Amino acid sequence: MYEFKFDGYSAEQCERYLKRIGAEYDGEPNLKNLDMLISRHQKSVPFENLALIMNRGSINLDPQSLYQKIVLDHRGGFCFELNGAFLLLLKGLGYDAAGCMARVGLPFIGELLNPDHRGILVRLDGKRYFCDVGMGGPKADWAIEFADKIDEIHKQTRHGQTYWIEDTYEGWKMLKNEGSESDGSVIIFSPTAMLPIDFYGNCRDLVERGGTIFHTERMVNLCLENGYIDVRNNTLKISDDGRVSQRDFEEKEFWDIMEKYFGISISE
Repeated sequence: MYEFKFDGYSAEQCERYLKRIGAEYDGEPNLKNLDMLISRHQKSVPFENLALIMNRGSINLDPQSLYQKIVLDHRGGFCFELNGAFLLLLKGLGYDAAGCMARVGLPFIGELLNPDHRGILVRLDGKRYFCDVGMGGPKADWAIEFADKIDEIHKQTRHGQTYWIEDTYEGWKMLKNEGSESDGSVIIFSPTAMLPIDFYGNCRDLVERGGTIFHTERMVNLCLENGYIDVRNNTLKISDDGRVSQRDFEEKEFWDIMEKYFGISISE
């Protein structure tokens, strides 16, 4: 046997991280608090690829770099960064959590794509959950529970959204949501626990490979209580409680929009 061990953020770092996402944590690593932390993170820390497409900042997955960027510099990031930092927060708060390798599956095309996503696995009271604060598209704002038995479907509905986890090819799991495109697939993930360092190579490959949507589309988005705010290149779209507005903007407006809607301020 071997010991699966890595350090999370310190108590002081966790306290500042919690303030960053506006979360009041009572010190109990339970499911109620886990769901609250996921929701607060998705509504406070934007998904953004400005470091990659605009050379604004760097992409480093070591714990201190993630903490500096997301907590101290009030930035966001993409999945390797956001789920990487959130995992270290959960670990520091006392959760039995680990990373997991994942692949984009929306819409699922019938084959496994590059492992360009990462998720989080959490064990609580003998049950397993999948968590994700780093998806730029559809994502649940709570921890999705694994079914008790293989091939069993355990649908979970909140806030008008329904998600579940299905078994698929060679042990991979598929996270699905009802009413989405194609067959409802969102991502495909491996339920094998991985250390933070295990994702460094995949992230570097994605960054250096080029030609992905992260290299060609400027993306910044943030969840709202009943909707989202999204910037794609030079288009701003806001969906709030069923009301949708969209407009194109000039480049000179970009940083004002970043400050107003996402709290991102970069003066270079």
